[in-house]
Amino acid sequence: MSAVISSIGIVVAAATTAACAGVAAADVQVAPAAPAPAATTTAAAAPATAVDDRDPALKYQQDGRVVTVTKKAAKVATVTLTSADYGKNSARIVLSVAAARPFVVDPAMFTLYDVEGWENDPTQTGTVRFERGTGSLTLTFTGTPARPVALGWVPQYGEEAVAVWERG
Repeated sequence: MSAVISSIGIVVAAATTAACAGVAAADVQVAPAAPAPAATTTAAAAPATAVDDRDPALKYQQDGRVVTVTKKAAKVATVTLTSADYGKNSARIVLSVAAARPFVVDPAMFTLYDVEGWENDPTQTGTVRFERGTGSLTLTFTGTPARPVALGWVPQYGEEAVAVWERG
């Protein structure tokens, strides 16, 4: 048995010596090296954090039908009253939102005022995210107790309206 172990030791030693001495490639098998990982040119970008219309750092400036929203003097979005269709006890409002950066608007922050002084909420619930570019927000108000007269936007709770669009 010791002859077998000696023979194995001699074969291993010979193979090692041959490999080190540069024996022909046909005699020594080498596993191919794993290819280097390819560089990725398209990294998955995380979605940009959106500015929420309830952010207390925002400034709102209304000029007629247009409201410009800024944060630290940088434009976040422009919100424009595109159309307002008023019924006897309802309204359908369309706002155009031109976002300079991702912007989130909460429809619940809009109020339809009627001639009796009631404040009416839109039927829409849940926030709407606008990516860079232009989109629209449609608000529907139904079952108002009296004739609608104006739309207000009050994004910060307990504060005054940042914009009011009166019925023309």
